[in-house]
This record gives sequence, structure tokens and C-alpha cells, in this order.
Amino acid sequence: MILFLAILLGLIQAITEFLPISSSAHLILARAVLDFDYIDGLTFDVALHVGTLVALVVYFRRDIASLLRALVRSIPKPDFGNDSEQRLAWYMLAACIPAGLTGVFFEDAIELYFRNPLVIVVTLILGGVLFLVVEDRCRQERAMTGMKFSDALFIGIAQALALIPGVSRSGITIAAGMVRGLRRHEAARFSFIMVIPLLAGAGAKKALDLGTQPLAGGEWLVMVVGVVTSAVAGWLVIRFLLEFLRRHGLGVFAYYRFVLAAVVAAYLIAVS
Repeated sequence: MILFLAILLGLIQAITEFLPISSSAHLILARAVLDFDYIDGLTFDVALHVGTLVALVVYFRRDIASLLRALVRSIPKPDFGNDSEQRLAWYMLAACIPAGLTGVFFEDAIELYFRNPLVIVVTLILGGVLFLVVEDRCRQERAMTGMKFSDALFIGIAQALALIPGVSRSGITIAAGMVRGLRRHEAARFSFIMVIPLLAGAGAKKALDLGTQPLAGGEWLVMVVGVVTSAVAGWLVIRFLLEFLRRHGLGVFAYYRFVLAAVVAAYLIAVS
């Protein structure tokens, strides 16, 4: 039964990490409903994020290789004026800084004050409203290669807000990219590639923490099952979403968030 729950949570993580509907919100709520407390909640969350990191690296492996080559080229002789890949590589690294600093200095406070269903209700609604406003008001004309540093910094600051459960990292960063004039699928590509260093850092930090607090053999098995599930399903969801955003807007995700917020609110009232 525990392994089945690990698979289910891995699927939830994969689907909700990349779709703009908040993975942390769904995982917190799913564990509450399923009574999953076999492993520390934050530890298992990070383990599932490692699975989605694997999905990202595999899916965007060519982009990653190209950006890494551009970084190497830029070290001895930067050419940001003519080499768009060099610019993009450094912009992505810079965009990671706000969320990275927020995680380092405020992780405990976020875990203590924001990781609860009431906050999720509010952030789900606010995120849905943001999607509808952005779709209605923002022109989407630009490609990822035409970004400016200010665009990357704006998206990076938006990504820091996603540490609050219910915001949705993919949702807030895609919306931020659209605010800056990027086309939906281009904003999504930047969002997905940009998060890779952050997920790698979070996974490495938690792995070091686990070194001092070792898990039992059964707990490791549960984590591995969750990671493999989220990796395989995550790859499929990335492919689906990038194609979806070429032809469709964020409206369907906004309305889903409203429905989910209503369900969570009803649940809170029922158990109070």
C-alpha cells in the first residue's frame, strides 16, 4: 500500500510540477487526504522534485548542452552582443538567484507559516486571476533568444514567490514571461530550463541532510519508487504542455485552480 501511495504521489508531482496548478499544494493536500506520513513530508517532496529534475535534464538535454558550451565560450572571451546563447545562459543563471536566496534564508519560515491548506486556497485563487489577466492584457510576440536581462530578473523574482505553496512555480514564471512579452511556449521553455540549477541545488542539500539522518531500507525504496514515477511521467507532461501552449492559453488552468480552491475550502469547513 505504501508503494502504491508513493507511485500516486509521484504521478501527482509530475503532473502538477509542470502544469501551472501547483505541485506543492497538491502534494500537501494529497498527503493529508491519503494520510501519507511514512517519510518526512519535505524530504519526500524534494525526492519527487529530483524525479522531475531527471525529466527536465533528459527532455532539454540538447538545450542544456548548447547553453553549457556557450558558458564555456563566454569565460575567456564574452561576446554578449553577438552571441545570443551566451546571453541566454547567463540570464538563466541570474534568474535563479532570487529564488535561491529566498530558499536559503526563508525556507524555515515558509515551512512554518505558509505550508497549510488555508494559504493554498488564497494562492490558488490569486494565481488563477493572474492567468486570466495576463491572457487578456499581455501581448506575446517575443522568442526566448530575444530576452533582455531585465526580463530574466523579472521572471527570477516571480520564481521566488513560488516557494509559497499554491503559487505554482511553472505558472508564475510562465505568466511573468508573458508579462514581458514572451510567447507562452517560449516562456515555458525558459521557465523549465531555468529551474534545473535550483532543483539540483535543493536535491543536493537534502541529500547532505539525509547523510546525517539516514533513512531505513524501506524508506529508501519508497523514495526511489516515487522518484522513478515522477521522472517518467514528468517527461510526458513536459512534452504535452509545450505543445498545448503553442495553441491554447492558460484559461483552463485558471478555472481548474478556482475549482480546486473551492474543494479545499469545502474540505476545511467540513473538518473544522
